[in-house]
Amino acid sequence: MKKILFCILALYSPVSILIAQNTTNSPTSMFGLGEISTGEGGQYAGLGGAGIALRGSNFLNTANPASLTELTEQRFQIDAGIMGSYQNYTQRGASNHSVTGNLNNLSIGCRIIPRWYGAVFLAPVSSVGYAITLDEEIAGTNGSTVSSLFQGEGGLSKMGVSTAYLFDKGLSVGTNLSYVTGTITQTETQGNATEETSSYKHTFYADFGIQYKWAIDRERFFVAGAVYGYSQNFRQENNLYVSSSSGGEDIESSLKRYRQCLPQFFGVGASYNCLRWMATIDYKYIDWSRMESSQSNVSFQNQHRLSLGGKYTPDNVYRNPVSLLLGTGISNSYIVIQKKKATDYYISTGLNFGLRNNNVLSFGLKYKGQMKVPNGMQKENSFSLFLNITFSERTYRAKIQ
Repeated sequence: MKKILFCILALYSPVSILIAQNTTNSPTSMFGLGEISTGEGGQYAGLGGAGIALRGSNFLNTANPASLTELTEQRFQIDAGIMGSYQNYTQRGASNHSVTGNLNNLSIGCRIIPRWYGAVFLAPVSSVGYAITLDEEIAGTNGSTVSSLFQGEGGLSKMGVSTAYLFDKGLSVGTNLSYVTGTITQTETQGNATEETSSYKHTFYADFGIQYKWAIDRERFFVAGAVYGYSQNFRQENNLYVSSSSGGEDIESSLKRYRQCLPQFFGVGASYNCLRWMATIDYKYIDWSRMESSQSNVSFQNQHRLSLGGKYTPDNVYRNPVSLLLGTGISNSYIVIQKKKATDYYISTGLNFGLRNNNVLSFGLKYKGQMKVPNGMQKENSFSLFLNITFSERTYRAKIQ
């Protein structure tokens, strides 16, 4: 029970702990909500982002809450993961790199009563992190320049509750109820003057999932799944602070609020599972049409994301199995800068090590690159490493029958 108490305390600590460290240092994270988390993590970190049709007895899958109904009875399942990333940026012959890391996922789930399951979770939604220096020539001088430093940090995180119900014949439905919150701070420093904008955003959000499991025989089954989330506007508190180290009065004022929202989305997925291997495919459509930009040269476009993944277990599948994961995915960015846009692709792999008492230690490695990058636009690529532990704790029979 000590494991469970520790995780509950961690879940209900201030959400700012999760976003204290950014998972990006990309300059493009200054736009919109920042760099959006694609949800990789847990045991499926090596599957290219697929998860809509995945389920397992020791597997907490927040990508589709309906999957909770596969959890082992009379056990708490606890899932915790961290990630680190090396990112490289190139534009017009100049390049830069950064290393970031953060908590990636934390969740606890169990069966509440027969056919009804629940979980609590904490996860990142987006991240902002950049530092850019620009040298501009001063008009009327003989080549003199002034440097401006642009910095940004912060992001959004969510904490919430998942619940799922198992109907007859393998049909499950579920929902995630989340509170999403965070602060994004952007600063411009030029000489002695500093201008800082701060935006605190928060909202409640709900998304839904359904899965149908069709058993072909004792060792093979097929899963079909679908997810949906509706668009929800953020409540915002936007403020401007202007100060100077050379003296003078500081200025503080409120800023105009442009519509910022969590996007509407829907997705479908399918997986085929047998004793030694599994194959899955996901498609997800994300609608950003309700987002407003505060800059005329920046706009937002809808996203299409396709993910493929597979898992193979070569050795003993019953006693401490080791599984190899492979995956790939492709998606367009939701940010369009000066009518220029790029396409992101992902290649991932991972290992799951089965331990005693149905516990699992997981490693995932993902490469993210870009193709069809317009001339003059920054090109990004990165390597991300995921580490996750899933363990269980037996519940009291008297409380959960």
